[in-house]
Amino acid sequence: MFASRFDPSQLTAPVASAPEKAVKPPSQSIVPLKRQATGSDDEEDDFRQDSDEGSNVSSEDDDDRMQVTYGTSEEDSSEAEEKENISSTHNTVLSRFKQTVSLQDKLSASDIAEKKEGESLEDEAVSTHQLEQIPQPDFVKNPMNLNRNSLDFKSTGWLNTEKIFYDNSMIRPFSDYENELEARLLQNICNNFSVNTFPIQSIILDSILPVLNFTLNISRRNFTRRIGDILVNAATGSGKTLAYSIPIVQTLFKRQINKLRCLIVVPTKLLINQVYTTLTKLTQGTSLIVSIAKLENSLKDEHRKLLNLEPDILITTPGRLVDHLNMKSINLKNLKFLIIDEADRLLNQSFQGWCPKLMSQLKTDKLDTFPGNVIKMIFSATLTTNTEKLNDLNLYKPKLFLKQTDKLYQLPNKLEEFNINVPTAKSVYKPLILLYSICQFIAHPPTAAKILVFVKSNESSIRLSKLLQLICESRSQSDMLRKLQCFEVSINSVNSNNSKSENKKIVANFSHHSKSQSITILITTDIMSRGIDINNITQVINYDPPMSSQQYVHRVGRTARANEVGSAYNLLVGRGERTFFNDLNKDLDRDGKLVKPLEFDFTLLESDSELYNLSLESLKNYHKNTENH
Repeated sequence: MFASRFDPSQLTAPVASAPEKAVKPPSQSIVPLKRQATGSDDEEDDFRQDSDEGSNVSSEDDDDRMQVTYGTSEEDSSEAEEKENISSTHNTVLSRFKQTVSLQDKLSASDIAEKKEGESLEDEAVSTHQLEQIPQPDFVKNPMNLNRNSLDFKSTGWLNTEKIFYDNSMIRPFSDYENELEARLLQNICNNFSVNTFPIQSIILDSILPVLNFTLNISRRNFTRRIGDILVNAATGSGKTLAYSIPIVQTLFKRQINKLRCLIVVPTKLLINQVYTTLTKLTQGTSLIVSIAKLENSLKDEHRKLLNLEPDILITTPGRLVDHLNMKSINLKNLKFLIIDEADRLLNQSFQGWCPKLMSQLKTDKLDTFPGNVIKMIFSATLTTNTEKLNDLNLYKPKLFLKQTDKLYQLPNKLEEFNINVPTAKSVYKPLILLYSICQFIAHPPTAAKILVFVKSNESSIRLSKLLQLICESRSQSDMLRKLQCFEVSINSVNSNNSKSENKKIVANFSHHSKSQSITILITTDIMSRGIDINNITQVINYDPPMSSQQYVHRVGRTARANEVGSAYNLLVGRGERTFFNDLNKDLDRDGKLVKPLEFDFTLLESDSELYNLSLESLKNYHKNTENH
């Protein structure tokens, strides 16, 4: 059943007819024969021929290797077999190499032929066609970066919008509009504001007043559709409030019955007061009623007042607007103007879903439900280019007013900017550097300096203001303090730890403080960066850098307002803040002006280091006593 195992101790003779107990000669060493089964040999030969395809090895060599060798040892036979295997392998490799060489010769010959044909074709092309310059389209400026790669998917809505550009040269006297404006209104403008327009005021009045007056003389019913909606992107302090107030007063000047025809939505209570003051001055000598609604007042009292006496113009914040819409305090069926000031902030925050609520109420209250039944005016110094955010306003034939520039935001024309680069090793002395910087840019002869300092947090505002007070109150005889003692120095902080009345009083004192030989410093966060119209701010200092180019525009826009001169100083610590500030410059339009570096002698810090350390200890003790109290 099983094949018998070969035992080398037993000898076998290659004789077919040997007797069973025949004995072989002991002197002969016999090697066992390889198995010579016909089936196995044929299969092995076939396998060898398949694997060694193309070889010329004959089968006779295999037959020779299968014969029995007498008189030789096992080592000699194995060596002979190895030599024969090596020679057959070499023959196989050699045959494959010859085939490869022959294929390469054929491929190289075909490549050379194709190359010659290609060269001949190129020669023919050169000989038949001459090189000419391809005509290029004219360069077109890209306002507001509307087609930047990062904004392409958001800005397609601007492509069909009518764009109206303006520049800084568009300054005209208001007397040029005497045929377009009521005499009383023109008198109020010249007496209370200015005799000349700002560029944004000129372009808006030129675009709106002729169509507005023409439509009102013909029919007051559909004049809003002829005007369309207005989007304005203008720098801070450029006169946007007066730009939208003049057309409103001109339209409502001859109204007979007081109805709510204009709604102005602003983000903060301080901005409410600013807009209210502007409209009150414009409406002097008229019967127009201007009213406000803000959180400081009682909601019930405002509800009762609005029901008893409906105003012509209402100024409010979005949260209080939603309250009055829910209480049915106001009706929007006669509304003709909707003004949204600081639109980027209002649209980025929900404020109780004020925008969908307002649009829904307009559809319910308005008898005329067709598009364009209300003129919407959207104003901002950093107007968003994302039309998705403006889509909820249901704009009708919008016109976009902007400066001819490739940048997103514009800075005031007469603003001067300076960078103070602080090494990382000296960052601990930042408050001292701030005071030294204030001493450096104080005017000579001394005049009133009104300085607004921006920090990153409410806690930083409190600590920095107290630390500067302690340094200024010390009796040290350093050069810096001797220079500051020549002035009346006032340092205050606007923060959430103060009550609303305290903050309001601090801002009022800072706004009206104009004594000569005085330095008034107000330290605050970004809460004071928007919509605050304070006159005569001489310097803005970014003690902590802003988080975005939008914040920077609103911060430095607190100075150099209304074509006045102002300066901004940026304290930049280390390479990281300098790199970050350079990235902000890509979005800012300075009309070719550069940010100047302000040199600072850091050796001055060594003389006042002891004073600074004592002030820090006093600050720690002050906070401990405050917490215990």
